[in-house]
Amino acid sequence: MIRMSGCYKSACFLFIFCFLICCGPKQDNAEAKRFSLEKVLTIDTENNKIAEMGLTDIRHFDIDSEGKICIANLKAKENYIFVLNNDGSLISVFGSQGQGPGELQSPMELAISKQDEIFITDRGKVVVFSNTGQFIKDFRIDNEYQKVIPLDRDRYLAIAVKLNEDLSQSSQVILCSSGLEELKTLDSSIIESFKKAAKVNIIPTLVYWEKSNSYIYTGNTDEYEIRVFDFDGNLLRSIKKEHEAVSLSDKNREEYEQRLQRYPPQIRESFFIPDVFPPYRDIVALGDKQLLIQTYDEPNEGSYMYDIFDTNGEFIGRTELEGYQVKFKGDRVYCLKQKDSGYKELVVYQMIWD
Repeated sequence: MIRMSGCYKSACFLFIFCFLICCGPKQDNAEAKRFSLEKVLTIDTENNKIAEMGLTDIRHFDIDSEGKICIANLKAKENYIFVLNNDGSLISVFGSQGQGPGELQSPMELAISKQDEIFITDRGKVVVFSNTGQFIKDFRIDNEYQKVIPLDRDRYLAIAVKLNEDLSQSSQVILCSSGLEELKTLDSSIIESFKKAAKVNIIPTLVYWEKSNSYIYTGNTDEYEIRVFDFDGNLLRSIKKEHEAVSLSDKNREEYEQRLQRYPPQIRESFFIPDVFPPYRDIVALGDKQLLIQTYDEPNEGSYMYDIFDTNGEFIGRTELEGYQVKFKGDRVYCLKQKDSGYKELVVYQMIWD
């Protein structure tokens, strides 16, 4: 359902978050800075009107400089890509299924450049559209590339999964030239092969990445450390934080057990379920000013705690946000949630600082 706030705005202040701006190593004397979030838009794929548009799922999304929302729907029957105005009205639908120019087979990533061009990483290629859906170009990529993200006119960020000689997989964040020449590997993680290792953690070490207007952020979940690079690949700083490990609940353990049941016994025996989660689960940039790290602390069902760092990498507090995928653009927050029914909804909030 598309729901817009109107004359009831005063009743729409759903969350009030407290950012603790630390004056020193202790947070007891920290000054609180508050802002509220006003819900302004909900795109609910369970709603019949949304389904009639053909928008039956939200797999990837991004926002352009004008606030238009671009969504990739992998369950689409005809076209994969939907562009909506900032009020939720449909602007265009494009990206038909196929292998020809401007056609898509299985979109793996959607990212919007500084020039508001839409880059879709597809199977073995990247397809570029204008923000109104006009096909611009496509170019081939290595099959190892899972995602290609535009940084500027001269640089791309590529996320690749490469097979090693010992059958393990290396997930890499690679800085590439405009011709996709690999310039520098910024970060990587190893996913062990269950055929070689004695026991493999069912929650693998993953590499995470994020970009803002000027920076690239990377980290792998072996430890709580986020590395900050400029677009030339120069390491500017590392962000580290002591953290208290979050234990798996009985429900979490049961869910992983159910996943293992899908595999034959000889494969199930190759995995183990750990006692605790990794240090974090995502990196989210609030422009160039703040960085939010999504942790496994889940204070309420469907919401997560985020550690907040300033532009210098100093820890300034924590906040709770709903949704498993969050993006910031201008003064709006975009939260992708999965409902109890299994359908997804994208909720947009306006940030209002006190």
